[in-house]
Amino acid sequence: MLGVASRVLRRKETSTSDIPQEVARSLQKKATDDRQLYFDLLMQVQYMASMAMAKVSRDILFEKASEMNLTSTPYFKDVQTLASKLGLDYAKACTMVAERTDKWDISQFLLRTAGSLASGEDEGVFLSREAEVLAEQYNEKYGRDMESLKKWTDAYTALVVSVGLIIVISIISMMIYEVSTIFLMAVSFTAVSAMSLGGWIIYLSTPKEAFVRTAGLSSPTQKRAMSIFKLLMPPAAALAALVAITYGLGPALVVISLALMPSGFLMSKDARAIARRDVDMAVLVRILGGITSAIGTTLNEGLSRIDLRSMKALEPDIRKLELRLNAGIKSSLCWQRFVEDSGSELIDRTTQIFVDGVTAGGDADDIGSGASSFAQKIVLLREKRSLVAGSFGYLVPLLHASIVGLMVFIVNVLGLFTTQLNNVVTETADGVEGASGSIPSLGLSSFSTLDLDFLNVLITSVVLIMTIANGFVMSVVSGGHWLKMTYSFAILTLISGLMIAVIPGLSESIFATIAERP
Repeated sequence: MLGVASRVLRRKETSTSDIPQEVARSLQKKATDDRQLYFDLLMQVQYMASMAMAKVSRDILFEKASEMNLTSTPYFKDVQTLASKLGLDYAKACTMVAERTDKWDISQFLLRTAGSLASGEDEGVFLSREAEVLAEQYNEKYGRDMESLKKWTDAYTALVVSVGLIIVISIISMMIYEVSTIFLMAVSFTAVSAMSLGGWIIYLSTPKEAFVRTAGLSSPTQKRAMSIFKLLMPPAAALAALVAITYGLGPALVVISLALMPSGFLMSKDARAIARRDVDMAVLVRILGGITSAIGTTLNEGLSRIDLRSMKALEPDIRKLELRLNAGIKSSLCWQRFVEDSGSELIDRTTQIFVDGVTAGGDADDIGSGASSFAQKIVLLREKRSLVAGSFGYLVPLLHASIVGLMVFIVNVLGLFTTQLNNVVTETADGVEGASGSIPSLGLSSFSTLDLDFLNVLITSVVLIMTIANGFVMSVVSGGHWLKMTYSFAILTLISGLMIAVIPGLSESIFATIAERP
């Protein structure tokens, strides 16, 4: 029976009903994003290399790989299922799974793994070499993505300016000749669509990586931010609706921004803290591995010999970890709490690579060096991203304020000028018998047909779309948890709300000063 199953699985056209149901279902699944898949594959291979250096059996190696919470895990779970349920050797199982996936990187790695396993090469040597190659490939790919992202952020800023100018020119053209509302709507829709398309392209261009733990928010700051968000948003939404009805859209947007600001600020603060902790984590595992291997002791003893002055960001968490270990608490629980307090996905992954490998019996120095190299590469790549995101994050709010302010100001001045002109026409009509309701000699008859309500609705819609698009793009470029995105939205919503609320009164004061007669 096993022989029949093996021959059936060799044929790609084989029905999945001939293999275990869980394998058939898994082989039909695809990772949602190749960018996330490659990042996860790099971690998975580094973890397997760590376990292989501990000389664990192949059964345990693939079993551990199939238990990880990564997008690449299902493929290794397939290998483990085929080997354990059909009795196939792991080289054959890797080949079968590789032939049935459309993910190139997964397929090629599994085929190389199959060749190595079949040849009898040491798994630790092979996987360590593969981890180095994948890290280099990921570094090059990340660099290309950053170059592309830099160009697209420049293009997006040009699109934001172009959208504002196109809409302003379209509105001003109404002062010269009569423009149909359909034309104005078409121009506005096209301009805003182009800007939104640019934002979507930026989303596709950015590397997809987890900053905050994929298992969920766990650090005290992250939990506090989520609690504040859940506490403030329901009443803020109700209050914003009431304020919009009573005072208008501008004050309502200010209310929403003030409700989003605290949680967004806390998550942004936590993101900066995570970046510092990630840097220290690469140092920690390298030093801890070296000390533990040099004196031939346990991780607990090695931790007490580290000088924490070089790891300021992680120092409080390390001291808590040391206290828990010395109190006799189970080591795995202590390290798990250490990871949860950090709230960092990179610390979570680095800890798995290092602690699991050393616990399985591997040399602490070798495993620490591998884990540290993995963490250090990711930290350096993220610093490149933060450089692009930092300048872009300062530029977009300034552009947003200027463009939104200009559009709102032009529409309000246009409305004030139309009202003043109609008053002049009315006064002229009352003083001159038989006067018409227009001034053909001035060429301004189009002002009498302006639909100011339509203009206000159109500009308000454009402002809201720009606020959402700009906030989304700012968040995508910087990366991080979705709750961090609320900080970008809070800033831009506050700008839009203040512009809508303040500029009408300001423009009225300016126009009244200009329109005063001597």
